[in-house]
Order: sequence, then C-alpha cells, then structure tokens
Amino acid sequence: MEQSLLTKIDYYKEKYINEKISLNHSNNTITIYLSILDALYEFLVRYEDEIDLKDINKDIFLEFINIDSSLSNSTKQLRVTVLKGFFKYIEQLDGRYSFIKEFSDIKIKKQQKSIESLNDDEVKRLLAIFKKYPTSYNQNRDKLLISILIFTGVRASELLNIKFSDITSLNNDIYKIRILGKGDKERYVYISKDKISNELDYLKKYNLTFLASTNTTYKQMTRVGLFAMVKNKMKKANIPKQGIHILRHTFAKSLVSKNVNLSTIKELMGHENIATTMIYAKSDESSMIRAVGLL
Repeated sequence: MEQSLLTKIDYYKEKYINEKISLNHSNNTITIYLSILDALYEFLVRYEDEIDLKDINKDIFLEFINIDSSLSNSTKQLRVTVLKGFFKYIEQLDGRYSFIKEFSDIKIKKQQKSIESLNDDEVKRLLAIFKKYPTSYNQNRDKLLISILIFTGVRASELLNIKFSDITSLNNDIYKIRILGKGDKERYVYISKDKISNELDYLKKYNLTFLASTNTTYKQMTRVGLFAMVKNKMKKANIPKQGIHILRHTFAKSLVSKNVNLSTIKELMGHENIATTMIYAKSDESSMIRAVGLL
C-alpha cells in the first residue's frame, strides 16, 4: 500500500535528523531542525489527502515559508535553508524525486536596513561644540576632519591620507580636494571654503604633511584614533549615534534630498557601481509629497 504524504515526511525527517546527530551537529542545531520540520509536518496536514510527496512544489514551499506574517526575514531564510537541505537529502536517497532543481532559486530577499545619518540639527550641534576652543590644535584639526567627512562624504581611509598639498583653491569660494580612493583610483571632491578655511589656515603654520596628524608627534592619525575622536565629539554633542560612516551617509542623503543626479553622487562618493549609490535614493513620505507639488 502506498504510504501517505505525512508518513513519508515523518520517515525522511527521522532519517535526516539521525544523520545530523551522527555528524555531531550541536543540540541547538538539532532542535532548530526538528522545530522547522515539525512545523512543516503540521502545515502539510491540509494536503494529506490531496497530494503525494513528489507533488510538493515551489508554490507549496513558499506557502509554508510565508504562512506566518510575523516571522522576520532572517527566520524565513533559516526555514528556506533547512527545507532545501531536507528535500535535497530526500532526492539523494531516492532518485524518483526532483526537489533540488525545483527549489534552487528560492531565496528570501534581505530587508534593507535604513541608512542612518545625521539630521540638520545634529550636524549643527556637532559643529557647535568646537566654538569653545578656537586656538586649540586638537579642536581645529578635529573640526577640519569632521567637516570634511560631513561635507564631502569621503571614507575614513581616504580622509586619513589627505595631504595639505592635495587641497587647492578652485575659486574664491571653493576648495578642490584630491582623493586617492579604492584601488588607488583618483577623484576630486569639493567643499565650500567657509566650512574649513579658518581651521585649514590655523593648521598650515605647523608645516604638516597630513591633515590628520597627531598633536604630539605630528604623525599620521590612525583609523582607531579617528574613530575615537568622532565618537567622543558625537557624545559631547548628545548625538546617540556612532561611527565614522554615518557622516558619509549624511553627505549622500543630503545630496539626494537636493535632487542631485545619482551619477554625480556616484562620482563624488567614489562608488564603482551606481547600484551602491541607489541605496540612498529610497523615497520617504516628504519627498513623495514634494514630488507632486504639495510641499
């Protein structure tokens, strides 16, 4: 007599789990596998009198994965991984089944995390903390570095390698800064003189090579040192956000909000592919309202 769908699932589940145990998978892993396969069994009860094991297709697979809308994408992806392994195991044991090809292209799209950046008020607060010590070497250097990060979007590694000789005056209002990016690819970024001229003039008297130089030996600042400085300044400005890259995001999102062409943003950011630039172009409600002329 032909075995039922659930009998077959139960049979293969036991053999599959026993194989995992024999391969010394952890108890936690075994528990997760059992939980997902038990959930599959319960789900397939509705199909017991309608289909055979060989009839399980992509539609049924996806119906199980998406049946609980409260599951996170990472949990769904775990279910996909476990089930792909399970059905692959069945096919390898019994060549009558062809699950591997059927399920090969099933993937759960990763949820795109929102890009964290500073808002206008946070930028003002961050820069305002430097007003107390206008004649301090550290304060002038730190404001210069943070301003370049915010208003040009350069990477931390790129900032650390900027030399004073890389900065030229384009006209009365703008500095042009030579950047050596990834793969030693050269590009230029631009910044308004009123953002950094005071700090730049102050530091020039020390005859330094790099903008990011320590105050004791005037050697090049390290990435760790730069990160610590930015973290310290953000904390002083009461900004509950961290990381140097957040300042790069701030620059990119600012350009997007001003409707700057994505190709231009790509070049300024030093992205190799415009797809990378596209992550900043996600519309929010205010931009959509503005687009239809209501704001």
